[in-house]
Amino acid sequence: MNENLNLKDSKHVNLKVLDFVFCYNATSKSAEDLCGFLNSRNIRRGLITRNVKSAVDLFHERFGMLFSPALSREFRPYKPDPAPLLHICSIWGVEPNEVMMIGDSLKDDVACGKRAGAVACLLDETGRYDSPKYANVEHKPDYKVSSLAQLHSLLESNFDLMP
Repeated sequence: MNENLNLKDSKHVNLKVLDFVFCYNATSKSAEDLCGFLNSRNIRRGLITRNVKSAVDLFHERFGMLFSPALSREFRPYKPDPAPLLHICSIWGVEPNEVMMIGDSLKDDVACGKRAGAVACLLDETGRYDSPKYANVEHKPDYKVSSLAQLHSLLESNFDLMP
């Protein structure tokens, strides 16, 4: 992992955040803090999920953390194919290297991000990916965090996120 990777040459960084990260943690203080931080910096959040659209709509309604665009399983092909992330980049009018893909799966999320040319951050809350069996995976994350609070700190300390 490249702890010194930074996107300071970009005018801004756009974030793509996965549903599991926020659905699982949607009521947590760190999810609220992270969304507040992203909002304060005008950082967009997109969503790529294998959940159905009705689940995404319910998530937006219940927790008020809006992601746009929000691509559900109806969008094909789905991750680990890079198409969903490239579609979001196209809608936003940014290059993939200006986007961070954040997710909890090496196989799906990190692979999607790296194949698209984005910065990839693995959220590994349980330490699952510390196992030696994941040492030689094809697509390695640029960053690895164990919590949303750690992700928040990583963003503040490693990226020039001007509002």
